[in-house]
Amino acid sequence: MISNLTIISMFFPVIFSFILFVGLILFFRNKIGISVKPIIIGGVGFFVITQVLEKLLHLVVITSFPNYADHPWLFGLYGGMAAGVFEELGRFLLFTWILKKYRSYKDGVSFGIGWGGIEAVILNLLTVVPLIIFAFMMNAGTFEATIGSQMNSHQMELLRNSVLDHSVLDSFYIIIERLFVVFLQIALSILVLYAVLKKKFSYVVLAIFIHAAVDFPAVFYQTGHLTQLWIIEAYLAVIAFLSFIFIKKAKHWF
Repeated sequence: MISNLTIISMFFPVIFSFILFVGLILFFRNKIGISVKPIIIGGVGFFVITQVLEKLLHLVVITSFPNYADHPWLFGLYGGMAAGVFEELGRFLLFTWILKKYRSYKDGVSFGIGWGGIEAVILNLLTVVPLIIFAFMMNAGTFEATIGSQMNSHQMELLRNSVLDHSVLDSFYIIIERLFVVFLQIALSILVLYAVLKKKFSYVVLAIFIHAAVDFPAVFYQTGHLTQLWIIEAYLAVIAFLSFIFIKKAKHWF
């Protein structure tokens, strides 16, 4: 049985992601103004590039290397670099081809809000909402009957354990992780826009390596080689703080 408190806590990351997205728009609209088109392009760009194109690559790689979890260093390098290359080159191409007339500081921030805000919404809808559904099914006693025909016993046991192991603290971690990551997405969007503005592709390369370095430790947690989630969150907190400082300082570049 999943406690009612745990199930209730699962709703908060989903609700928070929408509040975060709207809150960022309202906050920056009052502070510096926003550009609607970069927000839309940033959101659509995130979905197409990460949830379609990048996932197609992951599907091919994971299918070709089913024992990837046994090699966390190599898989961490692959995962980090794949995310960095897809996302930062994606930003670069979108700024270069679609957002040719949007080169101001507020345009970079707006694009980052669209990219990071939609990321928070989509990832929570894809990961947390299924947990809520499975939790209700387990409490109702319909989990095995519904899921059993769709996966083998080992996969079903893994899924069951992931739901049973979820705690109120895990929901809290998801919230603060999305909060931390959105500042990084805004900072990287500004950096890539500056690369386009100054025609210095080296800044795009820098953004790729920064992104890879941030994602690299997360792979160790995903593959089970790092079990202390608070270490990842502490790392992201430092990244978020540095990103916030960068966002403020970069305003003088434009």
